Amino acid sequence: MSVRESFNPESYELDKGFRLTRFTELKGTGCKVPQDVLQKLLESLQENHFQEDEQFLGAVMPRLGIGMDTCVIPLRHGGLSLVQTTDYIYPIVDDPYMMGRIACANVLSDLYAMGVTECDNMLMLLGISNKMTDRERDKVMPLIIQGFKDAAEEAGTSVTGGQTVLNPWIVLGGVATTVCQPNEFIMPDNAVPGDVLVLTKPLGTQVAVAVHQWLDIPEKWNKIKLVVTQEDVELAYQEAMMNMARLNRTGGLLICLPREQAARFCAEIKSPKYGEGHQAWIIGIVEKGNRTARIIDKPRIIEVAPQVATQNVNPTPGATS
Repeated sequence: MSVRESFNPESYELDKGFRLTRFTELKGTGCKVPQDVLQKLLESLQENHFQEDEQFLGAVMPRLGIGMDTCVIPLRHGGLSLVQTTDYIYPIVDDPYMMGRIACANVLSDLYAMGVTECDNMLMLLGISNKMTDRERDKVMPLIIQGFKDAAEEAGTSVTGGQTVLNPWIVLGGVATTVCQPNEFIMPDNAVPGDVLVLTKPLGTQVAVAVHQWLDIPEKWNKIKLVVTQEDVELAYQEAMMNMARLNRTGGLLICLPREQAARFCAEIKSPKYGEGHQAWIIGIVEKGNRTARIIDKPRIIEVAPQVATQNVNPTPGATS
């Protein structure tokens, strides 16, 4: 996916000050309910959820469900499992087309985190803000839908339906579904001491997009403009946007691998011939303990050179000249 020109609202006959991110009060995954609250809310659904499956399977198969990002449901026929996930986010960038791609990648990421690289079908869930003018709706929403569709096609699947509603805020999400044999997905509980953690995308995305929004807020921009230039902010924003829109087919943002395999994985993913042409980094190790995460006192900071400056520019589709 090549770099795009910055979204210009005026190219779509919109007001110069149009910002997609103003159609929500929360950003990105800020919609998430805290895990402890979620588990309490879902207690009634979890009752009798993990019943014995021999009644129709003849053998117990892996199963995931309530409270997890992805469900794995054994099917009644053929020794197959349904792997399905649903997710949505609020606008985090102001380019509608890229926001559509990001929303699709966000839905698919939970399948990829299970080791599933093929998606059989997608549905799109779309909340259109009732605060948008007719012109804003008619110009912006088709770009979001096109971005979602293009990302789905890049993933080798298609969008066959969904649901569209009016809502105070813009909401973007969907459902991703596939049918697998038991050896085609990985249960997320197999880490052992000595395994290492591999990061497949650089961190700092939320910071980059937040600072970019501060360019339109003088009282915030004036506080940081002495330590960062507008050019640097724009470059970081473009890099963050491209990373969020890139599919996590390698297995997700954070992968756990045996140490001897991790170095080879990092080399292969960086190779355009065998991988995706992107970097990955070994950033941690699995230790015996109580399933918590700990950051060392003086972590090493790895600065990642932006790739967007060296890539071709892909103009925004459908813009008027």
